[in-house]
Amino acid sequence: MVMHYLSGRPVLVTGGAGFIGSQLVSDLMAVGADVTVIDNESRGSKANLEDVGFDIKVNQNYFNVDLRESSSQKYFKGFHTVYHLAADVGGIAYALSQGIKIWKNNTLIDANVFEGVLKYNVPNLVHASSSCVYPLRLSSPWRGLKENQAWQGEMHTLYGGEKLLSEKALQMHVQGMGVTNAAIVRFHNVYGPRSIMKGSGAQVVQALISRALNHPTRDLEVWGSGRQGRDFIYVADITHWLMNLWLPDTQQLPTEPVQRGSGINTPIRDIAGHILDALDLDIEIDYVPVADEGEKGRKSNNARFDTLYSHLPKALTIQQGIRQYIDWAIEHEDWWQEESAKQVVRERILQAVS
Repeated sequence: MVMHYLSGRPVLVTGGAGFIGSQLVSDLMAVGADVTVIDNESRGSKANLEDVGFDIKVNQNYFNVDLRESSSQKYFKGFHTVYHLAADVGGIAYALSQGIKIWKNNTLIDANVFEGVLKYNVPNLVHASSSCVYPLRLSSPWRGLKENQAWQGEMHTLYGGEKLLSEKALQMHVQGMGVTNAAIVRFHNVYGPRSIMKGSGAQVVQALISRALNHPTRDLEVWGSGRQGRDFIYVADITHWLMNLWLPDTQQLPTEPVQRGSGINTPIRDIAGHILDALDLDIEIDYVPVADEGEKGRKSNNARFDTLYSHLPKALTIQQGIRQYIDWAIEHEDWWQEESAKQVVRERILQAVS
């Protein structure tokens, strides 16, 4: 049996108690990596790691650390690989209303992570970027975005602007220094278990599933026309890629940014329809006008990914992913359940599964 590249290696995951981070921790543990987590618990939770079987030892393999502070750099000593997932992030309403806060927080976080990696000569760094780096004017339901189009116009949010500058900082000051292999990975819209489902931090798939589960007899509220779309990808497809990011022929990380999405633009109204179908709900969709519903559409051109990672499994379809996510959510009521809806929800779910 061939051992995984990371088996027995000390690996640090920033934001490891969060949505994507906790799934990555689970995958790393499955191949025998020696995992340590940093998280300030602003969006993440220790409960996410308990759910994947991570044996939390506070101040040994789990550190509640504010990466905005320069003192956090000391935590990067002694690691073979750092996965940098920590960021101030939320849904579109949060991104548009809290741009300065997000920009400031993420600039400080990224600067300290990069300095810590350089200071302690960490061999491998994987930096999580975003599809938000692409220009607003290039967004389209029909045209797939390519990695080299990121600098061809202004982004929709300051979150995207900071992510793009963090990529440039990594390319100029981390890559090519002769010590650290550094990869930039751009995620499109990731959804799935252990993501925030309630409040302003919930992104669109998560929020819609939560509304449908909490209010199964009320029309499902969708913000905007529902014609706006995104490229949605299931969390396990992202973390499996991150686990196998090293190119098989060279065992090196890719030097150019690589994105992953499904390659399909799915309108929000279709997401709502898939959720209603999966839950077998006989209700309508209520489209609520908003001042800014964001980009009309976005999807990934996966040509670079397909060239480098043709050996990896295909991503789940949006219908498959939503069904898997809903199955998980039904088993984890606390993630989405509102107090006022508990009884009606429980009765409706029991009817659906009986």
